[in-house]
Amino acid sequence: MMQHRFFPSEQKPLLFAHRGYSSIAAENTLSAFMLAVEQGIPGVELDVHLCKTGELVVIHDHSLKRVANVDAEVEQSTFTYLRSLDVGSHKDPSYTGEKIPLLSELFEQCGSKLYYDIELKARGKTDTGLAKKTWETIYEYRMQDRCMVSSFNPLAIRYFNDVSNKSIPTAVIYSDTNDLPKILRHGWGRHIARATILKPDRKLIDEHMINSMKNRRGYPIIVWTVDDLSEGIRLLDLGVDGIISNNPKLFVKELQTRHYR
Repeated sequence: MMQHRFFPSEQKPLLFAHRGYSSIAAENTLSAFMLAVEQGIPGVELDVHLCKTGELVVIHDHSLKRVANVDAEVEQSTFTYLRSLDVGSHKDPSYTGEKIPLLSELFEQCGSKLYYDIELKARGKTDTGLAKKTWETIYEYRMQDRCMVSSFNPLAIRYFNDVSNKSIPTAVIYSDTNDLPKILRHGWGRHIARATILKPDRKLIDEHMINSMKNRRGYPIIVWTVDDLSEGIRLLDLGVDGIISNNPKLFVKELQTRHYR
């Protein structure tokens, strides 16, 4: 298993702020990403969709109900409409007026201050152009060495690997839950995706899994979503290569210790 360009200039294990520093700031907003920078968190995880007018927007859900309290879907909405929405006040009144950012704006704002795990939010088997637009944006901003791309949908990753010529690391995300088809619940999507990294739910990590997938098959393991220090230490001791957390500051000292062992 080739592990090329897996953040070669960064210390391992990696640390990602989930949707930016989302335990404090409104998720997937520029405020959340800038807070990660300010708190010394080296990486962020985020989600991208293609909206109706073709822009690559950073937001988690397909529905706008949870974060904007409107009954609409991201993919069926124009960027002008999406930009008009407040996606901050659902978190806290202090974040009222936060807007849905573009991936390009995140790169312009934070650039090489962070490394990025970009999750493709894609439903179904159709190639919507999301993978191509994501690759074009990464390439335009020369962020190839600072990005990985992941998805629950292995076909989205396959499309991305095709358009990017496998230029950067890619991961399949999975968990043992009913909202995923059974065949995808334990990482089998890696064969469809031709992924180079695995991103399992933390509950799936044990010594057998690490020996099987990392030590024998050579897949780096990045685990989500870890918000408890003792659980994080368990996972790091088992050998995971990165942690995604809503409260990543919990792990900064522990990881600094491991970086300099």
